[in-house]
Amino acid sequence: DTVVLSHKEHLPVTQVVMRDTGRPHSEAAYALGPLLCSGDNSFWNSASFKTETSYLHFPTFRGELSADVSFFFKTTAPSGVFVENLGITDFIRLELHAPAEVTFSFDVGNGRCEVTVRSPTPFNDNRWHHVRAERNVKEATLQVDQLPSKTRAAPTDGHARLQLNSQLFVGGTATRQRGFLGCIRSLRLNGLALDLEERATMTPGVDPGCLGHCSSYGHLCRNGGRCRERPRGIVCDCAVSAYDGPFCESEISAYFGTGSSVIYDFQEHSNYTASKNSSSFAALLHEGLTLAGEVATLSFRTTGTPSLLLYVSSFYEEYLSVILAPNGSLQIRYKLDRHQEPDVFNFGFKNFADGQLHQVTIHREAAVVAVEVNQNARRQVVLSSGTEFNAVKSLMLGTIL
Repeated sequence: DTVVLSHKEHLPVTQVVMRDTGRPHSEAAYALGPLLCSGDNSFWNSASFKTETSYLHFPTFRGELSADVSFFFKTTAPSGVFVENLGITDFIRLELHAPAEVTFSFDVGNGRCEVTVRSPTPFNDNRWHHVRAERNVKEATLQVDQLPSKTRAAPTDGHARLQLNSQLFVGGTATRQRGFLGCIRSLRLNGLALDLEERATMTPGVDPGCLGHCSSYGHLCRNGGRCRERPRGIVCDCAVSAYDGPFCESEISAYFGTGSSVIYDFQEHSNYTASKNSSSFAALLHEGLTLAGEVATLSFRTTGTPSLLLYVSSFYEEYLSVILAPNGSLQIRYKLDRHQEPDVFNFGFKNFADGQLHQVTIHREAAVVAVEVNQNARRQVVLSSGTEFNAVKSLMLGTIL
């Protein structure tokens, strides 16, 4: 037997049950194959319509007895025609009839038939909306987003065949009136995807691709990941989070128990023998690892205090430390001159040991230090203990004091 699991709700597979195993000299074996992923390349195929008189044209839509049209749109305009195809008297049309109304209309020779979906909120909110319209010999149906679909039965007698002969107009009409302003993507007619981007590259007033995907899909970037626009979709920038993966959902952080830490030694020559002249060795380090400025970013989540989140040390007893005080407040210490006391900066406006994810960014240029907490609280200070971080030695993370 072979079974294909095609719905993600059925995953993960946690148990395989074998029945009828009581017979003598019988055995059972099973194998779970790999996860195979596939996608729809047309999902992000889109075009931006800049003027009411511009449109894309395609060959005549062949939907004589059955017509199925689906697409996404986004606009701020109050009205506009999405799709239109004409015959001598027959036609088919989908349009934003009013800010909160999408209309599917057609005529197969029995007079105009119209189906309208009305929304309690406007569709011209510059967010993506999904439209699906279907017409067959029995009925016509229109659905927009998750709103209730509307259906209208076809006449019991009369014409049933939709006879069209003009080009298919996308984003406009043959009369160049009531054109659509905005973006259309993932347009399918009877299951076949139209390449809007390719046609847009050769059409004045229409640009391939769309911007503004983050307004509708930015929530897919989790755990503080930032949504970045692409002409064909979005990408999640996880650099500011402790996560990785397409949607910043794969944790790349480490858990630290009491007294545990991770130390990274910057000294590349850790096996440098003691027979070397120590003064020349220190001079070599000073020359190679002196920092006039640095940018350090870390994210953390804890309920334990006091905690040493970050400690960067040098061979000259200089250091940078990020500490959570016993009351959960954030404290940053810089000591860039071993002959002076460290500069201590307290951020006591919040208890950061609340179990939530927080991010700290420290940006130093010479004596000027800018500290940003959770991408909004920003503070700038001036150091008195020096302007250079000399002979950087090691970095330590995650010690609960």
